[in-house]
Amino acid sequence: MFRSVLYGLISCFLLGAQFAYGQEKQTIRWLTWEQVPNFITSGRFKGQGIGDALTAILQRNLPQYNHSNVISNTRRYNRLIQEPDVCVAWAWIVPGSRDYRIHSRPISLAPRTGIQTLKSKQKLFGKPGETLSLAKLLANPSIKLGYLEEMAYSKDVHTLLEQYDGKNNIHLSSTNAVEFNLNLLDRNRVDYFFGFSAQAIFEAELKGIPNQYQFYNIEEIDTYTSMHTHCSKNAFGEKVMAEVERIIDDELLLNHLARVERWYGENTEYRDTFLNYVIKQNPSDRVSDPGL
Repeated sequence: MFRSVLYGLISCFLLGAQFAYGQEKQTIRWLTWEQVPNFITSGRFKGQGIGDALTAILQRNLPQYNHSNVISNTRRYNRLIQEPDVCVAWAWIVPGSRDYRIHSRPISLAPRTGIQTLKSKQKLFGKPGETLSLAKLLANPSIKLGYLEEMAYSKDVHTLLEQYDGKNNIHLSSTNAVEFNLNLLDRNRVDYFFGFSAQAIFEAELKGIPNQYQFYNIEEIDTYTSMHTHCSKNAFGEKVMAEVERIIDDELLLNHLARVERWYGENTEYRDTFLNYVIKQNPSDRVSDPGL
């Protein structure tokens, strides 16, 4: 009798374990990276960036999954997005990735990349608010540009960089970071580098000091970049993306716009383009898509 009861308990345990296993949540690995204020991974503003805040919102609305945040760099990102359980909340479409990624509707615009320099060197560049010519800057051998080899800028930028490959006025970094540290300007390692305007805005607010850097737009990067949520192109990714599409609505996107403006400041052209392209879903010649 005891043996029968014992076998029965064991059978129930095994059935319960099998059921629990069958009900185990699948895990989504979400890619993030260290690029303030797009992703803020430490300090008092941790999690309040443009991309990581959106990641957290999607995760809260997808409780049927386990979520794991993976801090990547450029090379690791390009490798991980080809794996079967990986999503990204806020990113542009990498050329060729449509073969292995499923993308949402446009959910955001990345502000224009430009150049960052010191305010003390304005006389070498121009008045605040001017749009500069990268071609003219590169033609000046007395000022040095820093750029990251793994980063994608625009076709015009890369055409120019190829022409100046190996020249002394270009500092090429082959590290897999996604942005230069501003102290390269402080230490005169370079005179200017590619980046977003909010990088210096964030550092000044973090340290409670005046912004000592000057940002300029450049003629060779004259559009905003279409940003999307995307997942692996398989049955799992298709299921997740269908659920993500139901989460994305105008209220979420307008709250996201407010966060962009919190770090980049208000810009009438950017806001109008965002409302037209992201909210109304109209095409715009002010927006580029690297994945096309």
